[in-house]
Amino acid sequence: MKRIPLLLLLAVMLLPAGCSEGGILPDTDYPIVDWYPVNVVMTVQDRYGNDLLDPTREDALVHGTTLTFKGEKFGVQSNLNAPSVSMPSTKYYLARIKGLLLCHGLVQLSETETRTCYYLVFGELDGAKEYDDDLTVRWADGSEDVIHYYCANHSIKKNADGTWDITCDRSWKLNKKEADPPFQFVK
Repeated sequence: MKRIPLLLLLAVMLLPAGCSEGGILPDTDYPIVDWYPVNVVMTVQDRYGNDLLDPTREDALVHGTTLTFKGEKFGVQSNLNAPSVSMPSTKYYLARIKGLLLCHGLVQLSETETRTCYYLVFGELDGAKEYDDDLTVRWADGSEDVIHYYCANHSIKKNADGTWDITCDRSWKLNKKEADPPFQFVK
């Protein structure tokens, strides 16, 4: 029984030696970078401005709509009655794909326009990972749209003046044309 406290004391005494000057940390100024997770947000209206994701509408494009990503097909899942959960704050957030979720709320469509509506969210895609992939949306009406997501060349460089440049190349295409999220469809 006396060995356990002795071993614990020895371990605690040796711990600071590994983190001293010239130890495992090459640059104490090195920034901690959390590449934010990416969600794909989509709204759908008809030509008259009616919300085609409103599940109470007869012509809603909710049931039967799927999204295919990396060979896996995701159907629409309702997130409308999900309770709001406060998550603990951590230094690293593990992005995980939650599927294709139907949500309702305020959507930032552009810098100047917001709208309360139903919308689809697909994600989360790991912001630190490289992608060059298609997300194929097959709508309940039989039409199809392809969103292409490119993310690569994550870079953290220290400048001569001591500041840091933190960058990555990200781009989106909708049906082979450059586009910016959120994606607004008119059916």
